[in-house]
Amino acid sequence: MTVDIHQQTQFPKGDGPIAFVWQCSVSTTGLLEGYFLVTAHDGMEPFGQFRSNDVALHSGFHEIPMLLPPIKVDNNYSEAKLKLSFITSERRYDIKKEYTLRVGRTFQRTFALGICDPFDSNLSQVTKDFLDTLKFESISPNTPIRVQIDPKTLQVHSSIISLINNQSMSLNANTVSIHILSDEFPQLPIDCHQYDIMIITPRGFDLLESRHLKAIHQWVRSGGSLCLITGTMVGPSQLKFMNELSEDEAGSPFLLNSEGKLDIDPASQVWFQRTGWGRSVIVLSESIEKDLLSKQEKIQIPFFLWKIRESQRNYFEKENKWDYQALVNDFIKTQQSSNYRHVDPYSARQILNLNYRPINTGGAVVTDLMPSEMRIVPTWIIASILFSYVLLVGPGEYFILGKFKLRRFTWITFPFISICFAVFVFMISNYFMQTSYERKNLTILDLDAQGKPVKENNIELLFTGSYQTIETKVKSGLFSALNQSEFGMTQNYNVYNRNIPPALVGPPFYSGSIPTQYSVLQKMPQWTPQLNRIISNYPTELQTGFDWSSIQVTELNSEQGRQKIRNQVYQAFGDKALLLIYQGASGGKAKDYRYLSTGSNTQARYSRANALVNPVMPHYPGRPVDRQNQRSFMDDLCVRNQSGLFQIVTQTSPSGGKSYEDLSILDPTDPRQWLVVIYVPGDTKDTIYRQLIVTKS
Repeated sequence: MTVDIHQQTQFPKGDGPIAFVWQCSVSTTGLLEGYFLVTAHDGMEPFGQFRSNDVALHSGFHEIPMLLPPIKVDNNYSEAKLKLSFITSERRYDIKKEYTLRVGRTFQRTFALGICDPFDSNLSQVTKDFLDTLKFESISPNTPIRVQIDPKTLQVHSSIISLINNQSMSLNANTVSIHILSDEFPQLPIDCHQYDIMIITPRGFDLLESRHLKAIHQWVRSGGSLCLITGTMVGPSQLKFMNELSEDEAGSPFLLNSEGKLDIDPASQVWFQRTGWGRSVIVLSESIEKDLLSKQEKIQIPFFLWKIRESQRNYFEKENKWDYQALVNDFIKTQQSSNYRHVDPYSARQILNLNYRPINTGGAVVTDLMPSEMRIVPTWIIASILFSYVLLVGPGEYFILGKFKLRRFTWITFPFISICFAVFVFMISNYFMQTSYERKNLTILDLDAQGKPVKENNIELLFTGSYQTIETKVKSGLFSALNQSEFGMTQNYNVYNRNIPPALVGPPFYSGSIPTQYSVLQKMPQWTPQLNRIISNYPTELQTGFDWSSIQVTELNSEQGRQKIRNQVYQAFGDKALLLIYQGASGGKAKDYRYLSTGSNTQARYSRANALVNPVMPHYPGRPVDRQNQRSFMDDLCVRNQSGLFQIVTQTSPSGGKSYEDLSILDPTDPRQWLVVIYVPGDTKDTIYRQLIVTKS
């Protein structure tokens, strides 16, 4: 067997799954039956092992596709190494060559445009130019950037101001175009997680089948961005797809005339639509070829697809790029409001850096899911063992050995009895502790304006009382093991949160076909929490009595209406449910209305049961606590408010990576956007329902 590896691109999306194909040439007289075992690592850091389904290979050429969960490395080459083995029932064949897999980098963001086209001939130059305008660099300031801060606006040491002003700042991000050929068209929504924006050309649109269109549509509904370039002649499945993107309940906006062409208004050249939690743009190909798009439409397309903040709109429409000076101003305001006397030079250099930055409130998830108690040996068993031991080594041994006149052997019987009891106690303890492990889920269900689910995220915490291997079965989902130490410290509500080791859980072992159906095995140390995330684009149907379509913006705008919604929430989910309502504001800071469970707000604010909504703010010695800017995990989950990328955009396309980046949704600068959040705590499962409502005005 000779093996080679093929990837679609040399620069995959930084936080998305990684697809590639094993190309195998086999020479055998019969069938070679077994499975592939792949080990991924970066030097001394292992990422996991992956076992394929059983295969039977005959003599000839074979292609075995494989999908790995998101991997990011800390090297300049964006490379992870793969070791490949083929294992049969009789022996193991280790291929000595190590294969190079291109993955994302930890300290550099890579955006990806997926272009669905057969590429049997070259695209026209006009179309290529249009695709180039969709790249993030085309709407970003030119790098490197020099920032000029007036010393009068920031009262810090002049050397730090000089350091900021004299050093060029880089965005540390780049966009790549990935060509998706006909045989590589996505068949599952998770296949689309490799891209930030998908682009379908007219040639690709004609070749897309119903299964491909269904996968792309569901990905867009779950938060993706799609640019569809179409001609006037479309087939039935393509027409249905276009109407599904619009989600117009009043009717079908796209119809065919008697000639089989799109029956559209000649004045319409481009359509902007919100599809579930995602966005789609439909543009006619002849509008691009004949340059019929207005300047306003050309600017609006990348603004809409990249989900740029509303606060950037005026500047973007004038300059066709986002305003980097706004990030500098926000940095100055942060330093002044926090009354910092010494600005960290490293933080100042990162003002415009768009790399991945974990939130510092993520430790609240561990606090929320941590068990209040573990299964231990019952007290009556401990008391019975202790009583039996004392009875046997005391009067029992004295009278029994005395009866046979063998008391001189007590130096043998006493250690023997002690060892036997110790072994027995160990077996009893191991029996209880071995079966003692906690699995508590935090399920995040995202709903559209009509209350239909578009995406489901499960964040699961594993916590064991002994060293053991735990299996997690996944179907139609993408599994990622998280490192909770990156997301901030846990809150000390119980003893289990103290002195938690950062990363003692070994790399996961995947067995099966990712993402359709597979199992993940993890070797769990004792008393060590482990967070895992599973994202699914096919969420389960809602099993609640709450009518989500009944929520009206008029009710959200008044306190009386919000109280009415709160009462409906209590009736449907119980009085332990929490209601949070977020609304964007023109000032840039989202409004929030919190209706906690019964009891005083002070008790609910600092209780462990409400750890996800409790404000979290690290306290630095010598610096005052800025309570006005304290944020909770729920705030960061719904409305990301930090430096870097999320000062420019409000949402990223689904990725399923090892961070919570793609869970943010609300634009805090757009008053038209509302987010209704219902948090329902439970004993074995907590559930968060999030409904996004966007008004037209």
